[in-house]
Amino acid sequence: MEKITIRLDAFEGPLDLLYHLIEKNEIDIYDIPMARLTDQYLEYLDAAEDRDMDDMSEFLVMAATLLEIKSKLLLPKPKNEEEEGPDPREELVLKLLEYKKIKEVTEEWRQREEDAALVLYKEADQAVKQLKGKESQTLEDFLQGLSMEDLYLAFRQVMHRKETKVDHVRSSFKTVPRDLFTVQEKMEYIRDMLILQPKTTFLSIFRKNSGKMEKVVTFLALLELIKRKEVQIVQKMTFGEITISRYDGRDLHEII
Repeated sequence: MEKITIRLDAFEGPLDLLYHLIEKNEIDIYDIPMARLTDQYLEYLDAAEDRDMDDMSEFLVMAATLLEIKSKLLLPKPKNEEEEGPDPREELVLKLLEYKKIKEVTEEWRQREEDAALVLYKEADQAVKQLKGKESQTLEDFLQGLSMEDLYLAFRQVMHRKETKVDHVRSSFKTVPRDLFTVQEKMEYIRDMLILQPKTTFLSIFRKNSGKMEKVVTFLALLELIKRKEVQIVQKMTFGEITISRYDGRDLHEII
């Protein structure tokens, strides 16, 4: 009968070979017959096709370990020994149990990978492709014909109009200041204005008789809404009126 040769590189290491022999012979991993398992392990090494010592070194170390455990089990126990010592197989069994856990987890991951490879995903429809292919709009797109300097100059005019109407005599008296407005409150204020009136002017977002601090907060709220791309501003001609409207998702060049 022709001798069967074994390739050790088919196994991931000596523990993999031992686990293979235990499963093949349906051995109870908690009660390993060391003599039988050691003999089969040595037979595999003897039938190995690859005799390179670098590749076989780990397998030979395990062979020596198995022979040591086998010899300890074969030695007669002293008659005066009252208590049984530790099982020589204990350390090997713990290693095999740990390897079994890793093996099972690895097999589960491999099965999941194979299952995932069988899943087919529907291609994006035309509308989604158009959205993905459309270039994201920059902040400059929301400032139609304006720059931040233009906005700043318009705000300076708002502040100047208030200052020219100040009664310098009465303003010298001490007064109790009102609670400060927050940027978030003014953002909600502008949003509500644009719900009632989809398009409004830059000057109309500033309440009449509003103080300097309220105007500053209102202007900061407008800048934050522009930054978030919730509103868009348009100035059709140089030094013309600035209008504010909500951004509705259409191409901004179509709105002008």
